[in-house]
Amino acid sequence: MKPKCLLISLLILFPFFSKAQTNFRPGYVIAINGQIIKGFINEKEWDANPADINFKTSLSAHEAQNYTANDINYFEITNSVAYQRYSGFISTDETNIAKLPTGRDSSKKMDIVFLKLQQKGPNVSLYSYNDAIKMRYFIADNKAGKTFELIFRQYFIPEMGTATHNENEYVPQLYDLAAKYNPGSAELRQLIENARYNLSDLKKISQNINNLEVDNNNYGTSSSIDFFAGTGADATTYSFSGNGPFYDKIPNQTSVGPFVTAGFNFYPNASVGRFALRAEVLYTSSSYKTEVNLYYAQPDKPKATYRLKQHEIGFSPQVLYSIYNTKAVKVYVGAGFMVNLTSYSGNTTTNNADPSQVLVNVLVLDKRWLSYPVKAGLILNKKLEIALSYTFPSSITGIASTSTSNYSFKISSIKGGLNYHF
Repeated sequence: MKPKCLLISLLILFPFFSKAQTNFRPGYVIAINGQIIKGFINEKEWDANPADINFKTSLSAHEAQNYTANDINYFEITNSVAYQRYSGFISTDETNIAKLPTGRDSSKKMDIVFLKLQQKGPNVSLYSYNDAIKMRYFIADNKAGKTFELIFRQYFIPEMGTATHNENEYVPQLYDLAAKYNPGSAELRQLIENARYNLSDLKKISQNINNLEVDNNNYGTSSSIDFFAGTGADATTYSFSGNGPFYDKIPNQTSVGPFVTAGFNFYPNASVGRFALRAEVLYTSSSYKTEVNLYYAQPDKPKATYRLKQHEIGFSPQVLYSIYNTKAVKVYVGAGFMVNLTSYSGNTTTNNADPSQVLVNVLVLDKRWLSYPVKAGLILNKKLEIALSYTFPSSITGIASTSTSNYSFKISSIKGGLNYHF
């Protein structure tokens, strides 16, 4: 199978691979009756709060048990996330500016869900709950045994067009807890007064209510970055079409040369590490040489040789997803785009019969152009990466294609290389 076909097939099939692969990590659940059951939980990159989890008492168990918030009070994955059962009211009003209601919306529903633990201490615990409607934050008064939503509403004011009103009901809610557990802290009052409805601000407040100067607990929300550098081989294929300075069809040519690359991966959820955003910079060069006919339908006339040398620096943001994901091995697929900054030399035709006859700047070439790579690879022990990529044909003569010349010079490439992560 050709490398580009293999890459495209992997991109199409990766949702099925990702569903099939499991990621059981050590942890435990607490049943409704209070029983603690140790075992292994299938950890996923939950964008929304999970409705259920898969649990095994041992990794060798063939079948996993499925637990919902109706079955267990709590579950925790070691050195990662923890979720607490909650039964009560949940607001359902929109806070997305594109979906805001006109007038105050205090709608809510009764539900039983898992809340994600974001900060805990002796006095209060902060939780989050995210679904298709919005992100919400909850806080538990640990000593009173009560958990409630921190309320934030936003809506358009009737008869005032696009003017919006914010109801920061969470502010007095937090003031009440501060007065109960840390009444003398001017810093805490200031934090609450200036608090926005986001995790960063609310975690600081929760920590202060708990009288904790430092909280070293791992709540499974940390991100991470790793850097890489590498090299490899690049096979660039040139193809020409259209009404240009050359008569008759000229053949495609492939140029093979080295490339060097460097960049970083950003993992939003470091404890799982399945999804990554990559930023990459790459340098490569390639060349094109072919015999062309400068005279239409005159085979007795001498031919010429066209030469082009290209030096390219590319900047590429990409999205990577690991279809197989363990600490020892990651197998990923990805896609993105690349902004290419290019310099050219050559771009000349030389008369084969008289080498002194040289035409320069034969084609109108773009110095900046876009390309679209897809890739697959594997990362071993978080250090060594083996990568293969295919870049779809992209025109480097976009300017010429809009002119009276109306020709196109496209390049595509296959790259294979090794990267070292640090």
